[in-house]
Amino acid sequence: MANFKAITTTTYGYKDLTLNLLKSIEKNNIDLDIEVFVPDNKSEIFFQEHTKNINKFDEQNVVELNNLLPYGSENFAKVMIQKLKVIHSTLLENEYVLYIDGDIVIKKNIKNFLLNKIKKNDIVFQNDKRPSKPNLINVCAGFMMIKSNKKMIKFFDPQKLPVEKILGYKTHDQTHINRNLSKFKYEILSLNDFPNGPHFYSYKENLDPAIIHFNYLDSTKKIPKMKELNEWYL
Repeated sequence: MANFKAITTTTYGYKDLTLNLLKSIEKNNIDLDIEVFVPDNKSEIFFQEHTKNINKFDEQNVVELNNLLPYGSENFAKVMIQKLKVIHSTLLENEYVLYIDGDIVIKKNIKNFLLNKIKKNDIVFQNDKRPSKPNLINVCAGFMMIKSNKKMIKFFDPQKLPVEKILGYKTHDQTHINRNLSKFKYEILSLNDFPNGPHFYSYKENLDPAIIHFNYLDSTKKIPKMKELNEWYL
């Protein structure tokens, strides 16, 4: 069993954001190799020019993969279900799995820090605190370090996922995970070191983050925001 695996899932419509994630690792000299899971041959051919670490996930019943999928749309939700399945299959083959969304950039080496954090936990999350609900715990399903133990393998097991419920939630897999937090021993990472979008946009002048997550933006506004803040690496 391998010790550690970092993974991301993408679609052809999301390819530029995912490639920017890979380029941030390369250009910031980060010691991290990410396995990219793609849904189709078109995506596979694109990423073959940039990485040897490619795998496929089942894009069953998902259409419009050539375009950026609107957050919360039915097809976005179906891709999130595939993401949970990919996490499960990777947990079966590794001791630790780091899942990273494609709209993240990596600024510092994080592997050893996260390996240390996960020792006493089942799962470690980025904080996805909502500005509108600052007192509500909201962990991020887009940046998670997961221990491969019976508890986590069972939770991500595709045979046990309440798929219809997850498809119906406004934030899909993230809602599902937040509603089940009591089942895990978990830790939430510092917003200053691992900021979500709202925290970084508000406090960027005072931050020296390890990662930046460009969430809480419409899909079409992510790349312009990255360019504006000099975090576009292509």
